[in-house]
Parts: sequence; structure tokens; C-alpha cells
Amino acid sequence: MLKKRPILLQCAEMLILFATLMAIDQGLMSGNAFCDINPNPYWLPVLVMATTYGTGSGLAAAAIASAIWFRWSNPWSGATDHIEQQLRLSIQPMLWMVTALVTGEVTASRRNRIADQERQHQAMDRNWKKLAEIIARLTDTNRKLQVRIATGQRTIVQAMAAGLDLSKPDPESQADAVARLIALAAQTEDFTFYDVRGAQVTARFGGKTAQGQAPDLSRSPMAQAMLATPRPLRADRAADRPLLSEWGLLAVPVAGAEEGLAAIILVHSAAGIRITEAYVAQLLQVADLLGKCPALFGREQAFAPKWLVPEGKVA
Repeated sequence: MLKKRPILLQCAEMLILFATLMAIDQGLMSGNAFCDINPNPYWLPVLVMATTYGTGSGLAAAAIASAIWFRWSNPWSGATDHIEQQLRLSIQPMLWMVTALVTGEVTASRRNRIADQERQHQAMDRNWKKLAEIIARLTDTNRKLQVRIATGQRTIVQAMAAGLDLSKPDPESQADAVARLIALAAQTEDFTFYDVRGAQVTARFGGKTAQGQAPDLSRSPMAQAMLATPRPLRADRAADRPLLSEWGLLAVPVAGAEEGLAAIILVHSAAGIRITEAYVAQLLQVADLLGKCPALFGREQAFAPKWLVPEGKVA
């Protein structure tokens, strides 16, 4: 690869070369700029600088060599024609200049070619890295899609099983089915199902991870707000946050057959779940399904015995 050094360092190298040659010439030789030696040693700094650093450094070395040549050389002996003397004196500097120019341009061309290759190599490296990142993202997306498809298929099967259990005559199977449907929609087992009868809001059962004894919410601001206007209350909304601060993340109303508030699904926590419109809509669909069930907790007299909640399900 072509060397890239500061101009002062190039000048120092050039001066060291010339100083060494001049010391040899003046100290060990006859001091006539190596006129008796062919090829002349002053070719060395010219070729080295032009080959290593390009045209500028080569021409500078040729100029210094020419100055030394004009000062100390004596390329003729005896009487010689004046024009021939000038030709003999100038031929060496002219060759140095031409050689420095040609060699320097070749060096510059090589430098540009190497620079282009380096840029292409860097571009290829960047493209390979981007391609590797894209492949990694596609692989991760494909893995997530496979998991989502598998989870979706399992969720459908679980929902179908819960729906079948909801039609069973015993109350324990019905309560289990309702809990499983809510857990599937909420994507968490930390919830409580509250029954609403008039102004009474009573906990009936909870998810598997619901903690502690569920309180009576009959006089809570949250229950009063939902009784006044049955709508989802969300902790991510500033207006609803004070109502839910003590209870959880989301409260979803379950409308009865007469469009009144029949129950409340209170989601306490959902790890890794963000409350979105799609998430709330999913829970509202389950709430709508439960509200339309005629046997839901014995609201019709014929199903009164089914209202009994099995042991272990009461929060």
C-alpha cells in the first residue's frame, strides 16, 4: 500500500538521503557530484521519492539533485565546444526531471487505484454487514411469526374448548370456561371477575395468579363510574388513571341482556402487554359473548342453581 506521511517527514527523509550522498561524495570521492559514476547515485533519492510519494516529492528531489549537479559537477575534460558543454551539463538534470514526472504520475495513478479499491472494499464490508443485519432481522421475524402462528392455533383450540365447557350444565365447568376465555383475551391470569347486581359489585372468581382477597367495589369510585357510564377504564389514560390506581390496569364492562351493567372484568397486571385498542377490543368481544349468554350466573330464574360459584373460585 502507498505510504501516507506528513510533508515535513518526507522532506526530512529527502534531506537525509541527499546529505548522506553528499557526505560520501565530498568525503570519500572527488567531490564532483559523482560525475565519474554511471548511473549517478543522485538517481537514488529521485527514484525513491517519486516512487514512494508521487510527482511533487519526485520533482523536489530532482530539483535538489540538479542544483548539486550544477554546483559541483564537471562532466567534461579539456577544451570542448560551449554548446556541447551545456548539453552535457543539462542532460542529467533533464533526465531526472522527466523520470520524476513520469514515475510520479505512475505512482499517483497507482495511489488512486489503491484508494478506489479500498473504497470498494469498505463499501462491500458495509453491504455485507447490512445484509447480515437484514438476514438476522428476517430470521428473528420468521421465528416470531412461527411462534405467533403456533400460539394462535393453540389459542383457537383453547377458546373452542372453553366455549364447549361454557355449555356444560355444571357451574364449576362454566366458571372454568369463563375464566379461561378471559385469560386468553387478557393474556394474563391476574384478573378478577366482579358480578354487578343493582349497586352491589361483588367478586365472584379470579385468575390463577390473582393475589389476596378481592375487595367489595360497590362504593369505589371505579364501580360508581362504570355504573354511571359502562365503558372500558384504562390506566394508560390520564382521566381513568385515578379510578384504577388501586385496582389494576384495565376494567372492562360486561353488558347484560337488558343493556345494563352485568359484570366487570378487572385486569390487575399483564407482564409484557401494552394496552392497545386491539387488546381492549379483544376483551370487549369476550365481554359481549359473556353478556349474551342466557345462563350467565343465573340471571334467568331457570338457571338460578347455576349461579352457585364452585369452591375455590370465589375471590
